[in-house]
Amino acid sequence: MDTLARDYHHAHQDFNGHLLAATISPIAPPHYLNRLDAIYHASNNVSIQRDVSYALTKHAHRSITKEDRLILETWTEVYVAYWHVAGAILAAQDLETVRADWAKVYEAWKDLANAVIRGYSNGSLENWTLPVLYFAGRHLRAFAIKADESKKIVEGEASFNTNGLQDDIAGDFERNEKLEDAARVINRMFTLCISDRAPIEDSRKWGLYYITNLLFKTYFKLNSIGLSKNILRAISASKNDMPQLETFPKSHIVTFKYYVGVIQFLEEDYTHVRFFTSPSQSNLISTFSGRRKSLLRPLPLPLFRNPE
Repeated sequence: MDTLARDYHHAHQDFNGHLLAATISPIAPPHYLNRLDAIYHASNNVSIQRDVSYALTKHAHRSITKEDRLILETWTEVYVAYWHVAGAILAAQDLETVRADWAKVYEAWKDLANAVIRGYSNGSLENWTLPVLYFAGRHLRAFAIKADESKKIVEGEASFNTNGLQDDIAGDFERNEKLEDAARVINRMFTLCISDRAPIEDSRKWGLYYITNLLFKTYFKLNSIGLSKNILRAISASKNDMPQLETFPKSHIVTFKYYVGVIQFLEEDYTHVRFFTSPSQSNLISTFSGRRKSLLRPLPLPLFRNPE
């Protein structure tokens, strides 16, 4: 727990949201391949909360204030949930592929995601920590897909996907229980961002488009693209309280415009489809490389418009 606590305080000292998110990574880094094993075997189910709380307090670089105490309580809850995630992942990896209980991993990660949501709701997590919210939502979706696919394999109902793009923009027509559940949790993350009333420089609204894009990916995977229009309506209704779209990170903008364009295309709204056709949007695409760039290539939409 000491390494986890030191990494936590290092991230807080530097106000580094990405480093803070890395402390709850379900994937061991190359330089520390037994990280999950080390964290899980450093405690037990009886003493984990006390152990985490003690480690976070011990490695604090200054006296603990009342405000610090609330933050540490939130992170104690997050790291206790993370300890359970580590145990579930290790157990799944120890079993044969067809017997691995990825549903248990999903439920453990869902507890972690809910702890993160509560941290934002009670004000103990500031907006510089938004990468933690992104991380929680992204892996929630990934574990949900893995749990649903694992269940289909066990039941002999899996259809193996040989096209990598399928994961991003299409799904099947079967019920995806865990992914549907994940969509509801991610929707709560969306509400956290869009409903924040803090001054814009301190607002969670800066995370809105990342979470929106995650919802789009999830709805597309579920073949529930119509739900995406509810998200667009909510954003449109709040646009007067939002920063200009161009002030958000480029990766958030490009992905958002891509999905909006696909939605309009599927609605046969060719007149209003204008994504990735202007020079400025082409410049945005040029910031990407490899497979990510191939996903964001302009669609030849002028071919679909009525000739004048």
